[in-house]
Amino acid sequence: MTCLAWLQTLADTYDVYADLAGVIKDEQPVLLPISHSTFNAQIEVTLDEDGNFVNARKLEKGNDAVTIIPVTEDSAARSSGIAPHPLCDKLCYIAGDYTEYTGDNKEAYYEAYMEQLREWAESEYTHLAVRQICRYLEKKSLIQDLVASKVLELDDSGRLTDRTKIQALGQTGAAVRFLVYGIDIPEVWKNQGLYDRYSAYYQQKAGEKNLCYASGKLESCSDKHPSKIRNSGDKAKLISGNDESGFTYRGRFTSKGQAVSIGYDVSQKAHNALRWLIQKQGYTRDDSAIVTWIVNRDMPVPDIMQESVNAFRDMDDFDDWDILDTSSVDKKDTGKIFAEQFNNAINGYVGKIKADDRAAVIALEAATTGRLSVVYYDEMGARQYIDAVLNWQQHCKWRRTVNVGKAGEEKKKITCECTPSPRDIALAAFGVQRSEWLEADGKLIKSTVKRLLPCITKIGVEIPKDIIKAAVQRASMPQTMSEFVWYNDVLCVACAMIRYRYEMEGKMMDDFLKDTISDRSVLFGRLLAVYDYMEQRAMFERDENGKVVERRTTNAKRYWNAYSRRPARTSDTIKQNLISYERKLTSYEIMKFEEWSGEIIKYLSVAGYTNDALSEMYLPGYYMQMDYMRQEFQKNKNKENKEDEDKGDKNNG
Repeated sequence: MTCLAWLQTLADTYDVYADLAGVIKDEQPVLLPISHSTFNAQIEVTLDEDGNFVNARKLEKGNDAVTIIPVTEDSAARSSGIAPHPLCDKLCYIAGDYTEYTGDNKEAYYEAYMEQLREWAESEYTHLAVRQICRYLEKKSLIQDLVASKVLELDDSGRLTDRTKIQALGQTGAAVRFLVYGIDIPEVWKNQGLYDRYSAYYQQKAGEKNLCYASGKLESCSDKHPSKIRNSGDKAKLISGNDESGFTYRGRFTSKGQAVSIGYDVSQKAHNALRWLIQKQGYTRDDSAIVTWIVNRDMPVPDIMQESVNAFRDMDDFDDWDILDTSSVDKKDTGKIFAEQFNNAINGYVGKIKADDRAAVIALEAATTGRLSVVYYDEMGARQYIDAVLNWQQHCKWRRTVNVGKAGEEKKKITCECTPSPRDIALAAFGVQRSEWLEADGKLIKSTVKRLLPCITKIGVEIPKDIIKAAVQRASMPQTMSEFVWYNDVLCVACAMIRYRYEMEGKMMDDFLKDTISDRSVLFGRLLAVYDYMEQRAMFERDENGKVVERRTTNAKRYWNAYSRRPARTSDTIKQNLISYERKLTSYEIMKFEEWSGEIIKYLSVAGYTNDALSEMYLPGYYMQMDYMRQEFQKNKNKENKEDEDKGDKNNG
């Protein structure tokens, strides 16, 4: 696969969705037609069917201001110099009276714009809207009309200044779009026929053909490629070679074309498809963008940047989910019922994958202020990709609390087994709690996420050991975080990664406590759980319903980090500190804790009751022992409640 394979793949994707090009529907992202881009308009001018000024209005900042416009190679890439857009543009290009009202001589800008517009208006690809706009702008009265309509304001000397703002932008830099009566769709930025006319007009102006490095065909090539890839304000480009005095290509080649040559059509399709996919279903955060898609047909794919329970949240197949009405379900059963719903929906989705479906994933990252780099790209059969994603979701999971729901809807908290998102993993490994949640340096987060992508998209790729090690170290410092963040966002995520590596070795976590009976790290983790839960039962104050009303830091939490490094010595210290708490326990509780601790210490006497530092395996040992003990006490409580009910029934009888 060549280094430019992603370009041709994206161009193929554009062809699949070509019928959607330029279609504006609700607030959904728009797939741009070839030779078109977008800008934020500040002013909308309405003309009648004869090209006369009717009225104008200021536009509020937001989605309504985003306007699709025809562009040339030069205008789409302009940063300085004179490069007019073909139809809608800034006042300095389209207003013939701009110099008169500002004192800034922009006649050359206006003449260049009008020459380009007349050429289109007089060609065989003309359109009524183009001719009417051309007719009106030749009058050189745009600013005069905008002032009369009170859209623009003049100062006391009759000059247009930037003291008055439109969308926080000075008046002189305002961009204008047109609405023309007498055509099928008056809004020129929504007119499909106008898009098609300009695309055909501009493509027939193409120059000499060269070899396109992406398609391998002789095509009209371009050395100026689109920006605005991650969002409408993004100036960074994936392909650029404008540094003729630097080291972009000089020293190896004498011209840009020798370094790389990309067909104009391929470039336009690929960039427009990539921009659309990112807006529609991509992950954009920390100056990076990641998107996955099916190349050859319109089919949704799981969002690998979300937790597994949210990875399929916006798919049509999942519309009939009842995202658990927890008011009618016993809370202890919600995770199980949700898992059943989730698995059924997954099976339905997998059944729709065809043998020839292709999937692709691409990750972009800001290389410099003006350049993007492709830091990860892979393409494979869709079934191969889905199998890899499901393998990841099946094995790198742990029981934790997550917000579940579709985008734009109210989320519900569900406690269930799920795979943490790559960002969750990065935060668990390198995050610090400074407010309510974990935070970390953006560069560190995006580099970690990038390293995790192959683990998700390819079966058999291990999670980097340093990421697991870092998460284990963070989990070994519970005092540095709140109880919920430590338990849910660090401990559980670290255990999920440990599980992934454990099960990739052919073992199963369901039998973990039995299979690791001779692992001293697991045994010490279990012993820590016994001491921690023993103190919790004795120290935490509870209300009449058994809910904890006051929670204090246990000795196990305070000594946790030391315990992970010197377990035998620290274990003795924790045990000594617990003596005073035992009197607060019931005889049943004392019996159970002595039973559990005695059994674990017996195994440790064989495995090694030493001060050697613990491996990461002590964390799942702690978690699973804690979970087991809670279940045992809950069973005993349920048994006691049942006996009380039976006694009450007998007495009533």
